[in-house]
Amino acid sequence: MIHAPAAMVDVEIGRETFERPHLPPHAHFARMLVRMHGHPIAVIDCPAAAIDDLELRDVIMRQQGDAVRRHLDTYHTSDGGPEACSWRVAIPGKPPAATIVINSCAASAGLARTIESALAQDYTDAHVLVVDNRPATSGIDRMLARDFGDRAVGYVAAPKPGLGRARNAGLFASTTEIVAFTDDDVVLDERWLGWLVAGFYATDSVACVTGLIVPLELETEAQVFMEEFSGFGKGFDRRVWDRDEHRLDHPLYPYTVGLFGSGASAAFRRETLVAAGGFDPHLGIGTPAIGGEDIDMYTRLVLDGHRIVYQPASVLRHLHRREMRAADRQIHGYGAGLTAMLTKHVVTGAQTRRAVLMRIPAGLRYAVSPRSPKNARKPREFTFRQSLLEWAGMAYGPIGYFRSRLAG
Repeated sequence: MIHAPAAMVDVEIGRETFERPHLPPHAHFARMLVRMHGHPIAVIDCPAAAIDDLELRDVIMRQQGDAVRRHLDTYHTSDGGPEACSWRVAIPGKPPAATIVINSCAASAGLARTIESALAQDYTDAHVLVVDNRPATSGIDRMLARDFGDRAVGYVAAPKPGLGRARNAGLFASTTEIVAFTDDDVVLDERWLGWLVAGFYATDSVACVTGLIVPLELETEAQVFMEEFSGFGKGFDRRVWDRDEHRLDHPLYPYTVGLFGSGASAAFRRETLVAAGGFDPHLGIGTPAIGGEDIDMYTRLVLDGHRIVYQPASVLRHLHRREMRAADRQIHGYGAGLTAMLTKHVVTGAQTRRAVLMRIPAGLRYAVSPRSPKNARKPREFTFRQSLLEWAGMAYGPIGYFRSRLAG
């Protein structure tokens, strides 16, 4: 178990010259994102003091030999050097134009940092668009004019609160083939967009690609706690999900929270998303439903016969909540977003109503049983009070969804 403060560092093992990571003096632990030719292949935790005592590259190669071999088998099957690992190789022909939509409601240093990382993408034809979900008071338009006036950053006002509505505003303001969504508390790896787009070519019928989310920092115990609990990271192997061949043996599939990825790192084919009607405006942060707009969209795409690809080569760094009180609110919101989404599927159609109702008994056991995979991976510090917060959120979700519908 890692403890704060911990340093988040990248360790590249694919170069001829190995560079040992430099850690800040206050760090007690190090969480190393191990990369080979830029691709994340593993995470290793260790005491910070131990790094100087280790032949680090040799230790990593011994511990992660299987991951290294999988990487080489995937990307170096022909005449392989590091250039075989580029997203450009994975996209046949000219890469399609893509828009990065950043949702925000405040002119902050975090938003500016996210915009800078979006502008620094190595993608050939990328556009950046900021959606302001609180335009009357946010000051975002003034910040963009002041700090990014000479750079190509678009702006859209979405005055009615709700993340689903904000995402739709970005969707309908964009004109590119691919639309990628993120939030204002992240830093994007320079290859983030390229690898998201490459995921659309991994198999046929792909409508959505999600990426790997790692913490930007682990300075507080709340941030460590949320990293262990939330499960933003979905591993280092590419996955494909659909309703038939690539379905998961899970009591709620595909009505599942957190399985497909996070709305903070997701790209869609614009045409498919528009045909689906966009995100549900009654779901998402900023509405009484609190959340659920992303898991609702993933579910709808799978039910409609599309595929979702999880692409871990697309890396995003998320600023986890620094205070435990904020983490508690997030735990409550996760529970509410899940059941708000399930309620929506119960009330909007006979087919989904029957499917959800049939899954409820097994889903309840999965939610509360200490032996379920969901609860087994919770950190030891997860208290009974926090379980109550999560269950209270689940109990509130249906109420929140109907309140959101009534509010229009």
